[in-house]
Amino acid sequence: MKMTNVETFLDVSQVAQMLGLSIATIRKWVLTGFIPCKKIGRAVRFSASEIESWAKSKSKGSVEPQKQEGHEGGIE
Repeated sequence: MKMTNVETFLDVSQVAQMLGLSIATIRKWVLTGFIPCKKIGRAVRFSASEIESWAKSKSKGSVEPQKQEGHEGGIE
């Protein structure tokens, strides 16, 4: 059986490397909802195609997330 349109998912460290940012920055962006992601159980995963589109749309302007207080906790 031939599979087509299989989505590739990335973890936090892969997205950080892809964007040239720190893992801490990606985690902050996840907590504030600034970057598109999906929760699978306790893990946070990113659609490679969504991140590419998102990054292209953000490259035209600033990519600073809005600050939100009161968010603490770990992200895998």
